[in-house]
Amino acid sequence: MMEILSNKFYLYIGVIIIINIIIMHIVIKTTMFKKSKEFDKKIISNIDIFKSTTNINDIFNKLLNNLYESSAYDAAISILKNDTEFKIMAIHGSRVELNTSSYIQDKKFINLINRVTESGTMYYIQDLNKVDYALYSDKLQLLLYHMRSLLMIPIIYKDEIYGVVIMVNYKKAAYNESYRGNAYSIVSQVAVAIENAKLFKKLKDIDKTKTDFLSTVSHELRTPLTSIIGFTEMVKRKFEGTIVPELDLSIQKNQSAVVKIKRNVNIILSEGERLSSLINDLLDISRMEAGKVVLNMRKIDIEEIITQVITLMNPIIRGKSLQVIQSISETLPEIMADKDKLMQVIINLISNAIKFTQKGCIVCSARVVAQNIIVSISDTGVGIREEDKKYIFKKFSQVGDTLTDKPTGTGLGLSICKYIIEEHGGEIWVESEIGKGTDFSFSIPIIKSN
Repeated sequence: MMEILSNKFYLYIGVIIIINIIIMHIVIKTTMFKKSKEFDKKIISNIDIFKSTTNINDIFNKLLNNLYESSAYDAAISILKNDTEFKIMAIHGSRVELNTSSYIQDKKFINLINRVTESGTMYYIQDLNKVDYALYSDKLQLLLYHMRSLLMIPIIYKDEIYGVVIMVNYKKAAYNESYRGNAYSIVSQVAVAIENAKLFKKLKDIDKTKTDFLSTVSHELRTPLTSIIGFTEMVKRKFEGTIVPELDLSIQKNQSAVVKIKRNVNIILSEGERLSSLINDLLDISRMEAGKVVLNMRKIDIEEIITQVITLMNPIIRGKSLQVIQSISETLPEIMADKDKLMQVIINLISNAIKFTQKGCIVCSARVVAQNIIVSISDTGVGIREEDKKYIFKKFSQVGDTLTDKPTGTGLGLSICKYIIEEHGGEIWVESEIGKGTDFSFSIPIIKSN
């Protein structure tokens, strides 16, 4: 009887042990699954972070931060490879105080990095106490002093080597297989970000070259153009004041010659002034892109500026038989703005309205909305296609082709307007419908009283 009970007891104990093993197995699997899911989320988060970063220094610093969060190291260095040269980009941890920049001049250190980058595989030492330190230079020995684990991961994208990450730890075998795999995944995302950052820098360099070229060419054109316009005006004055009075205008031939000469001189002046305006636009955009525009901010009355611009442009408006309507709210508050720059915006918007409106009217309005003054220039012109609106404020964009004789220009006017308004802390936008007209509006913040 005792033997049967004993057997049942052992059987019972065995069942309990098996159940516990199964439970432990499930717990371990569940924990591993959760950690895997958490790491996947972290990888996705890292991808977004790295994608949004275009500065290479920031990328390398974020890399070391992310690696530290995954599994703390005691010291880490990230190194960028440019052709055959290496450059230390970021240093984190307890050995930051060391003169690590001198490692890059160390042949044994470079040989170790080359071995990792050329093989494209990780280099891992579980216990540095068992390594022959003679293989390493004095400086590297100083870095590894008291350290037990070393992990080096190459930064690779599409067989292109971008550098290496070095991590050391006071603990023996600090980086297990799971961590090494996770770290490799993080580093791989950095390689993509570095490639994107390099492409972004190339684009910026190209854009700067273009801006510098435009600025130089514009300055070179401006000087002779000023002379051409000046001499043409002098010729016109001399011709009309001295030569024409001496001619017998009763002779048809003389009349025709005078009319033709006047027309040709006026064409030279008109085209010269148009070219001067285009050159000014080019100079404006290059100064803006170079960050050389300084706003002269002072209190101004927006109604006064709108009235001044309309008066200035009256001769052009009358020439097209257009009606201009002012719709200004009473008692508009003052705003802080650069008067000349704001006039430039309104002139540009009214000029566009005149160009693209053959008949009808142009309405210039200003009103208070929340903490802003909203200025709108509306016309009854040809309108803008819906698909063209997204390009309207981009440099060198001339959208639409509704007019038979489409007005020409640089396509810079509206991008200059956008820059000026945004520098004032406002916004600019367009609403339009083909055949019904266009409404350009911008906002300028109202002065806040203390």
